[in-house]
Amino acid sequence: MHTPVTPYVLAGRILAIVGMGFTAACAILFFIIPAWWWAIGATLLFFPFFGLIVLVEKYQSRHGMIGPNAAPTELEE
Repeated sequence: MHTPVTPYVLAGRILAIVGMGFTAACAILFFIIPAWWWAIGATLLFFPFFGLIVLVEKYQSRHGMIGPNAAPTELEE
């Protein structure tokens, strides 16, 4: 599906995915070690990145970039 995606949406997605992956990996590592305070801190740092991806997806849906109302491109017609 070829839909318009702005650079800010793309940057938000990349930042959110990298942030969620890094903080989740750190949390798992710290829970295995066990370094409990670092693990809890890394777990808490996961949630702002999760919130960012939720906001980005809601923004895209609201502006018609994704979802059932996305405008078809020339290739899809």
